[in-house]
Formats: sequence, structure tokens, C-alpha cells
Amino acid sequence: MNSRILKTIGVWRTGAAVLIMAGACTLVMAGLSGDPAIPKFFPDDPIAREPNPVDASGVEPFPVHLSWDLLSSLFAVKAASPATRPAQDVNTIGEVADSSWFTNRSGSRPLTAADVARGPDATDGPVGSWTIISGKSEGVRPGFTIEDANHVRWFLKFDAAGYAEEATGAEVVATKLFWAAGYNVAETHVATLQRENLVLSDKATITLNGRKRRLTKADVQHVLDLSEKNRDGSYRVLASKQLDGRPVGEFLYYGTRSDDPNDVIPHEDRRELRGMIVFAAWIDRVDAKAGNTLDTLVQEDGKTAVRHHVLDFGSTLGSAGIGRNEYWEGYEHLYSGTSLRKKLLGVGLPVEAWRKIQYPSIRGVGRLEADHFDAGKWKPRVPNAAYMHADADDTFWAARKLMAIDDDMIAAAVKSGKYSEPAAEQYLTATLIKRRDAILKAYLPKVNPVVNPSLDASGMLGFENAAGGFVSPHTTSYEAAWYRFDNATGESAPLGESPSTPMPRIEPPVALPAAPGSFIRVDVRSINAAHLSWTDPVHLYFRWSNEGWKLTGLYRTSNTELVAKGNK
Repeated sequence: MNSRILKTIGVWRTGAAVLIMAGACTLVMAGLSGDPAIPKFFPDDPIAREPNPVDASGVEPFPVHLSWDLLSSLFAVKAASPATRPAQDVNTIGEVADSSWFTNRSGSRPLTAADVARGPDATDGPVGSWTIISGKSEGVRPGFTIEDANHVRWFLKFDAAGYAEEATGAEVVATKLFWAAGYNVAETHVATLQRENLVLSDKATITLNGRKRRLTKADVQHVLDLSEKNRDGSYRVLASKQLDGRPVGEFLYYGTRSDDPNDVIPHEDRRELRGMIVFAAWIDRVDAKAGNTLDTLVQEDGKTAVRHHVLDFGSTLGSAGIGRNEYWEGYEHLYSGTSLRKKLLGVGLPVEAWRKIQYPSIRGVGRLEADHFDAGKWKPRVPNAAYMHADADDTFWAARKLMAIDDDMIAAAVKSGKYSEPAAEQYLTATLIKRRDAILKAYLPKVNPVVNPSLDASGMLGFENAAGGFVSPHTTSYEAAWYRFDNATGESAPLGESPSTPMPRIEPPVALPAAPGSFIRVDVRSINAAHLSWTDPVHLYFRWSNEGWKLTGLYRTSNTELVAKGNK
């Protein structure tokens, strides 16, 4: 990618192509990054921030209705073939750059348990008396929009009667964890509502079945009657702060937004959306639909841009928002042919394994467990196009992000859910840790796990094995082939091969060139009898500068092959 801008035309490079963005038009100017028309690497590679070169102030609200969202998702996935090309929004080292979609946090910058406990929160929640300005007319959970004493707008949601602390706790915990992963989320708090502090504005309205009318005290009482009440008569609520910017509707997990000139990469080809299946499986976020997202127009670097948010985490951690998840959720799609009829009728042989799972009975805990969790088989309620396009590199990328969210961070996020019973906090923390470890074991060994490579001034190559904790000790060795690389032509000239070594440190076979602008390519193979895919080399490119060798490119063989197939 390239942050250069020429007049109103933005040039955007990915690892596979150069795109010219003019208005809503995208033209592929060059295919594979070895095309002689352009160098493989530019001086600013790898790009750390995805540019928004065109002002997006012309974007208008475009809500996605639930029925259309569900039907279009089903047809989009059904019509889609398996992924034939790698993610298109990664930089030259295979990472997702910071953008209006995603901000690198876990695994990319120092992050503490205290950081995760705070997450996106900039305040301590709503203060003073709360004035209802509208009723909540969308979604399955009842609630209100209020303004607090500081005239800050908040959206309130309640726990359903009989399911104390489940939805409110889940939403806060899941929001903090998705923030740690890197997604844009809303500030959320668990708060306590005293009925006498709730004021109904004379101008408060609610829209039901397309008709707007005045919100009445009876409407307010109806919502409270459906909600779990504390013993002292107060109510536990989820308070979600209004996002910055002007809302302009939801985003879909496929295609692009036609009125956003910067939205040029199909959403199903964005690694952060593909890889989201890993984080969704972790917290059991089965409700993966456009209705749980929101785009807002914000000011960035003096221009108007669309910021993309992931919201509404009440249907996580085994909660369905208004109760508990159905037993099949996470194991099957809502529509799955014969399985659907079995779910509806509650009969059929053979009996699915999910019917026999026993869940704990702990206040605040929904149907979430780890003993039967299979990361590779987890499913949302409705097929998700981005999830369906995820390849091994996408899930590897996400698993590395997840690996950086340690036990203390998970415990801090769960603690922010403010569960009244210590058993709930302990169970959820332990379960999330166990589910995380299952995901790492499933996805980290899928590809050659060479990560964090560096080349010192002497030419010694060092790196790490991201899956090292999931293989037997002393069963992996490493081999490397070295090349002089011509950045202008894309040609590689062999320099020799290094002998096999059991350590993730490899010496070059000859002295490396050290002239300014020199490039070296190193192909690293990992040899492990239990993981044959590791022999597919990771291609590393280093550029020599005054500061020494800098990693400029990292490509896995699986990605290179996919690019070639996608451009035939």
C-alpha cells in the first residue's frame, strides 16, 4: 500500500496489486508484485497505516434491514466459491495496517491487563439523572436511549428476567476482548439504574412497525417488567456510549460500500473480517450479521472518513441477549437442511453431540464451555461471507493476535463484567483461557510458523516458531536458501543454502552485500514430520539501510500460490 496522493487520485498498493482510486472507481494497474512495470517494494514498505486519500463527506445513511441481511448473506455465501486469492488489505509483511476498520493492539504494541480492563472506555459511565429521549425499537433486547447529567447520550439495555447478569456481563467482557484484538467498538459499562433517577422526556418517542409515536410511562414500565430486577428494586443495565461521528448505517461482510470512495477492497477479502471468525469462535459470537455493525462519518487528518464499528455483543459467552443460546448454536448454522428440521422438532437420529453437553448453573453464565469446543468446526447462526473466505494465513494471523491476549488480560476483561458471584468470574476466565488455547493449537500449526524474522549486521537470521509450544521439543529443524534480490526487476540470484539447524538462528552461506538499497531474499523451510505443510517456505525480503537490515517483505508459499491462481 502507498500513502501517496496525486491531486484527488490515491495510489494504494497491496502485496498483490496497485490500485488507483478515483471517486468510487478502482482500477487494477498491475497484477503480481513482480511485474516489471513497478518495483516490488517501495521505500515506505511495509505500510503501517492504510490511507483514506479521498474525502467521504458524500456518504449517506444506508440501513441494512435484517431480512435482507440474512437472505443476502445466505445467497452470497452460496454463490461464493472457496477463497481463490489471499486477503487484499495486507501490507508487504502480511500484516493488517491500521485503518478505519482496525487498529493493531495485541501482539503489536505493549498491552497490559489494565489496558484491556479499560478498553475503549474514556469515562466511568453515565452520571447523574438519566433522561429517556427515545425507546429502543430495533433488536431483540428492550432498552432506551438516554442523556445523562452531562448531556452525553447512552444506549441502555437490560438483562432479561430470569437471566441475571448474563447479557450485560457478556457484552462488556466481549467488547473489551474485541477491543484488545484491534476492532473499533463502543464504550460500554455495567451500571445500576434506580427507577427514581430515570426521567421521561416530554419529547421522547419510539418507532414501532414503521410508525413513530410518543413514548409513554406505560412503555417504560413494560420494558422494566421484562427485565431482571435487583433485590433492592434497582436494575442492572448495560450502558453503551454513543459513537463519535454521524451514523450512516451498517456494513455488510461482503462487497463494498458504493458511496464510500475509500471502500475499494471487497469486505470478504479483508483479513480483519476474515480472521474475525477466530475471535468470534473464541467468545461464541454467533450473531455475525450487519445489524451488529455501524459505520460513522468522522474527521481524520482533515478529511471526512467512514469508521467501521463492531457492536452488540450481548449474544456472546453463551448468552442470546434475551436468554441463553440454543444448544445447537456454535455447532450448526440456523439453516442446514435436515439439521434444521431436527432442531425444530427436537428429534432425529443420530443424536448430535451438542444435545448432550452439560452446562454449569452459575448466576451470570450462559451456555458456554470449552471441553467440547472445536475451533475449526465452530459456526455462526448464519453463514458469513468473510468468514467463509478465511484461509490458513488469515486464521494464523488472528491466532497470533489471540496468543498475545494472555491469562491476566482475559481475567481483567471478565472482571469488568462485574459478576456478583466469584464462581462466574472464575468459570468464565478459565473457559476463555481454555478456548483460546484450543484455537491456538488448531490454527498456529496450519502453516509454516516462522514469525518475527530479523537479520543482524553480520547476516545472522533470527526468528521464532509461533507454533513451538504445540509440538514436541527437538522435533523441528530449519533450512534456508539465500538470494540476492533485484527490486527493480523482481529477479533473484542464488547465493547458496545453509545447512539444517535445530535452532531458529541461521548463518548465511556467504557474506551478504551491504550497499545502500541492497535486497536479500531468504526462503525458510521448517521441517517437522507431524506438520508437512511447514516445508512450504516463508519468503523473507530484507533491505539494507543506514540502520542495518530491515524486514520489507514476508510471503508464505500458500499465499503466493493463491495470488497466482487468482490472476490466471
